[in-house]
Amino acid sequence: MTLANYKPQEVFKHFEAISQIPRGSGNEKAVSDYIADFAAEFGHEVVQDKLHNLVIFKPGTAGYEGSAPVILQAHLDMVCEKNADTVHDFLKDPINLYIDGDFIKAKGTTLGADNGLGVAMCMALLESTDLPHPPLEIVLTSEEETGMDGAKNLDFSLLSGKRMVNLDNSEDTAFVMGCAAGTTVEYHLPAEWVAVTADKSALSITVNGLTGGHSGGDIKKERGNALRILGHILSALQLQVDISIANVSGGMKVNAIPREAVATVAFPKSDSDKVVGILETCCKDFAQQYRVTDSNLQISWEADSVGKALATDVGRSLIASLTLMPNGVQHLSMEIEGLVNASCNLGVVETLHEYVKILAMPRGAAGFYNQQMEVQISGLAKLTGAQVTFLQRSPAWPYNPNSELLKVALEHYTPIYGRKAKVEASHGGLECGIFAENIDGIDIIAFGATTLDLHTPDERLSISSVGKTWDFVETLLKAL
Repeated sequence: MTLANYKPQEVFKHFEAISQIPRGSGNEKAVSDYIADFAAEFGHEVVQDKLHNLVIFKPGTAGYEGSAPVILQAHLDMVCEKNADTVHDFLKDPINLYIDGDFIKAKGTTLGADNGLGVAMCMALLESTDLPHPPLEIVLTSEEETGMDGAKNLDFSLLSGKRMVNLDNSEDTAFVMGCAAGTTVEYHLPAEWVAVTADKSALSITVNGLTGGHSGGDIKKERGNALRILGHILSALQLQVDISIANVSGGMKVNAIPREAVATVAFPKSDSDKVVGILETCCKDFAQQYRVTDSNLQISWEADSVGKALATDVGRSLIASLTLMPNGVQHLSMEIEGLVNASCNLGVVETLHEYVKILAMPRGAAGFYNQQMEVQISGLAKLTGAQVTFLQRSPAWPYNPNSELLKVALEHYTPIYGRKAKVEASHGGLECGIFAENIDGIDIIAFGATTLDLHTPDERLSISSVGKTWDFVETLLKAL
């Protein structure tokens, strides 16, 4: 057991246990069944639905039997990202944990602390016999990372609680009291293929070494997007050379900033030196542009061979889509320093036989920001001949300035952490907005332990922060 000697053991033992169970979005049945069986062993009432959501009820402890119930909420799934040279099957392989100083990390993959840590804390509460608390309604949802389908299809009539603690925040310095609305964009550019003649050469161009990150929490850091960079490289080539695009692919998840992307292009053999010169210029320019945020950026190329490529007009439309799709920060708040009001992440591109598929995710502090970006994307689709569908819309969670739950949390935060807590809104998506839509008058706060570089293989969880966060959970529940 990698975490056997670390405290709080009552939390880490469960985190390590669920790390052995593959639980990418859409693949939560095994972990859901495991936790349902675990809760039932302690005599708790468990409701499990067809999407593998869990609602688990634990009575209040002595002296709290008549207290109003508290909802504790986390999500079961994790983002499955890995380094290109890492051999890992997220459908069957466990996460390989290791310790690096104060951090828990995974070897070459995402760690799954988002939101496995919240799940582990809920399991520790279900198991506890000596922690005072009001009646608990523990809600563990599925498919949060791919559109929050679990929460959207939850039977809210099961819940009577009007106070909710969401455990899906990644900074122990702040309570989150609002989040952005999100939309998943699926953009299909129809493919038309032509033969590549023998007088053409071909190169495979790779962009990698980028930092990546969470498309909500990290978007304001201006990190490079491999697909956007690749689009500009293809555009630079197209301006001077008659290129044909045989393939573009990159990104793994729509809500993760792409770290790697590849394109294969064909061009007249006589233009080989010109192509290499353009690529060398791109290397210098992008190294300069991203020298602070992505110092390990690499642009490389190698000889390849292709038999067919996209027709010229389709290739031009693809380049236009990669370079003109909204990407990165679109609007900053003029009221809250550092808060992003609107952004979009160009997340995934895949070249298929019938079409090139592009996935993107707009986020907005209010629904109208998403509507504006949808108008932009629809206009781009009309110009390029693409078919666009807007899926997985999730609501914003509006800030409640009169939160009684926040007042209690702030009162008990400083004695544990030795500092005052910040109160902020998140540009990431949280399921809190769905709960707020479905439970009238609910009072919600979100917090959690410090987790860095979410949605990337560099994800890491602070051991010391987990200890303080667990102490805070115990203290807060006792105060409620």
